[in-house]
Amino acid sequence: MSQPPGRPLRIFGREEAATRKIADAEPNAAQGPDTNPYWLDEEPQEHPNPELGCIRRGICCRSSPGWFAPGEAEAAAEQLGMAPDAFVRKFLVVDQLEVDGVAVQVFAPVKLDRFGARAMPTGRQVDGLYRALRGVCVFFTGDGCRIYAARPYECARYVCTNAPADNPSHEDIARLWVQAAAADDP
Repeated sequence: MSQPPGRPLRIFGREEAATRKIADAEPNAAQGPDTNPYWLDEEPQEHPNPELGCIRRGICCRSSPGWFAPGEAEAAAEQLGMAPDAFVRKFLVVDQLEVDGVAVQVFAPVKLDRFGARAMPTGRQVDGLYRALRGVCVFFTGDGCRIYAARPYECARYVCTNAPADNPSHEDIARLWVQAAAADDP
C-alpha cells in the first residue's frame, strides 16, 4: 500500500491529504481545563539490568507507538482477522515526514491519552505536533502487545538500552516507504 514519492497516500479508495490539528481532536469529557491527557501518570523506572536489552516492560509502548514499514499493517490486520482498510480505520493514523526532500507518509498505531481515548481520529493524517506528544499505543495492554507477532518495524527493532543511532529512526523507516514506492513504479 505504498505510493510513489511526492503523491498522497491512497487509503480507503481515495487520496487522504487533509492534516488534522490537535484542536480538531475529539474532546474527552474526562479532561479538565488544566489536564494534559497526553502525558503518562508516572515516570518510567530505571532499567534493572541494561545488559539484558529489551525485557518487555512496555515503556516504549506507553510513550509512543512505533511506525510500520511497508506491508506490515496488512500483516497486523490479518493477525486480528480484519481487512486492511478496516484495520487502518480502527487503529492507525497516517504520519508524515520529509526525508531526502520527499514528503513520505507512513502508518502508525494511534496514541491513547491517559484516559484511554484516542488522541486523534484514526484513519487520518496527523501533524508534527502529534508525533511529539507522548501516548500509549492502542495495541498495548497490561499483558503486552496485542499484535506482538506482527508489531511495527520500529517496535520489533527498538531496544531501550541501545544508543539512539543503533535503533531505527523515523527517517530510516520513511526511506523504506520510498524504496517500496520506487519498486512499485513501472
